[in-house]
Amino acid sequence: MPSGLELSSLYGAAYNGDAVDPAEIEGDPRAYDWLLAHLNRVKPKRFVDYGCGSGTLLKMVAASNIEAIGFDVSVSGVEAASLSSGCVVRTFADIDMYAESADVVHLGDVLEHVPDPAETLRQACTLLRPGGVLLAEGPMEANLSIFNGFLALAAFVRRRKPVDAPPYHVHLSSARGQQKLFERAGLTTMEFETSDVSWPAPDRWTREIAASPRLFALFLLRRLSTLIWLIAPDRISRRMANRFRYSGTVPRSSEAN
Repeated sequence: MPSGLELSSLYGAAYNGDAVDPAEIEGDPRAYDWLLAHLNRVKPKRFVDYGCGSGTLLKMVAASNIEAIGFDVSVSGVEAASLSSGCVVRTFADIDMYAESADVVHLGDVLEHVPDPAETLRQACTLLRPGGVLLAEGPMEANLSIFNGFLALAAFVRRRKPVDAPPYHVHLSSARGQQKLFERAGLTTMEFETSDVSWPAPDRWTREIAASPRLFALFLLRRLSTLIWLIAPDRISRRMANRFRYSGTVPRSSEAN
């Protein structure tokens, strides 16, 4: 597992870069519309993006007149994210300063990157006020899809890990595993949805795909995997999906007792 120092070097200023319009990121799997719909219902005073990356989401939320604060691992990374988003961004070392201050905390494509997902989830929940809402989303690379199976087989044949360039996914999750993780954190589940997206395969046909055997194979496998997911019964399709979206609440003091 990577150390804190290694994570800091992986997710620094070069990784965080500039906040961009999500519409400009082709194939972006993150569910921005889903998240913003939750914010419209909850109407939070303070929103926290735990693992904010470049600050793209912070910039979107702040435009809705919601106080948006981000946290990330690297000092250089948070400086870059703060500059590009125009929002307050802190390192995880400062989390205690904001304990029980947020109405909504978001974990977007974070849990698969960290050595201890349970501890990361616990730490993120300390930011929530009693009754606050946790929103989480990410990949499920341990689900039993055709696409995931082929990637694992290809990695085995080539005798190397499925991902061999940073940023590493150090945990591959399944739908059942993700649900159990949230249950163990003491959260009350409001919603757990799964979906099947093209990412990381190309989501539409291009000339580049036609010219590249690798991209062509990924494109066809992704289409086949999605077709099987669409026609499978619900109980099976959930175990084949490659993305999850979760919303849950931290119990109020009276509920916890």
